[in-house]
Amino acid sequence: MGWQSSFDQIIDRRNTNCVKWDGAPEVFGQEGLLPMWVADMDFNAPKAVQEAIRKRASHGIYGYEQTPASLSEAVVAWLKERHGWEIDPAWLSHSPGVVAGLSTAVLALTEPGDRVAIQPPVYPPFRSVGENHRRIVVENPLLEANGRYTMDLTGLEEIFRSGVKVLILCSPHNPVGRVWSKAELLALGELAVKYDVTVLSDEIWADLVFHSHRHVPLASLSPEIGQRVITFMAPSKTFNLAGLYLSNVIIQNEELRNKFCSQVQALAQGHLNVFAPVAAEAAYREGEKWLDELITYLEGNLEHLKAELARITPKIKVVEPEGTFVVWLDCRELGIPPEELNRFFVEEAGIAFNDGIMFGSEGAGFQRMNIGCPRPLLQKALDRIDKALQNRK
Repeated sequence: MGWQSSFDQIIDRRNTNCVKWDGAPEVFGQEGLLPMWVADMDFNAPKAVQEAIRKRASHGIYGYEQTPASLSEAVVAWLKERHGWEIDPAWLSHSPGVVAGLSTAVLALTEPGDRVAIQPPVYPPFRSVGENHRRIVVENPLLEANGRYTMDLTGLEEIFRSGVKVLILCSPHNPVGRVWSKAELLALGELAVKYDVTVLSDEIWADLVFHSHRHVPLASLSPEIGQRVITFMAPSKTFNLAGLYLSNVIIQNEELRNKFCSQVQALAQGHLNVFAPVAAEAAYREGEKWLDELITYLEGNLEHLKAELARITPKIKVVEPEGTFVVWLDCRELGIPPEELNRFFVEEAGIAFNDGIMFGSEGAGFQRMNIGCPRPLLQKALDRIDKALQNRK
């Protein structure tokens, strides 16, 4: 798919209460920014999803809704066809978003003072869902060498041995873009089995993997590993449905499942909004062609970004993502102090990026860029970076 694509259409999201666009001036303190921070896309959802929502809306009554069995059937079929993972529908439940699900699981499976492990630089809510519930967050930082990140499995075993109840895994990884290999995941899973650690596996990016890579659900690797994993997936990143707040929670272990579902009921989180199930079902049943075209377009955006940055400056390096639509930019060679880096992009380039430091101290000198946008907007951002750097010379 080339430059002229339906994904090239620029859709004005301003004045829709959109966090990404309408919330940027308040967060960054400046008007007129190109927002490339919040991880949703500037693309229309698949037409089948739009039509399903319109049909449901036309009914005119929006009362309490039970989750239809047909949604479970669609999720089960999607996992089998897209990921080769056959699950029992009894393993499946839902939560109003992955972060809500992670928070619920931490409450259900740990007590205040228990140790929860994360692998920074990583999505900031991983830390907050531990700290907000008075758990001790233990870090197992990723290893970085020559622009590639790997897991520190030796360090992970050390902290497991010291007494960790839960590991929150990001797979594929946000922000560094790794799609963990089967071998890496198997090694992690075997450690979880050995030390009886429950892994909360955030696989929200599972469907957004570039063509030369393949996502492997951690829980699919073996029955023993599957018994120690709670998997969180969602149509939200995949089909740009984040505002509908629906995620799929897959729990093979009956004891863990009962604990999780009891906590869901205790928090009164057991109901979905009326539009989420119909949208998700339509996406899973009819959205695959759209998704394949989207991934091709995102790959094109990534290649365009790399080529343009190479032309503009050798001092901003793209950490090659294997999936997702967020890109981890290594800006350490710009010579701008890490605490001033985000301000440079905001005030001098007019772009809103996520500051790397948000993802942990390992993110100092990095920025996270969202390329889930029409290519003309991506080019506009690159032109702004070029101009800002020229003005600094």
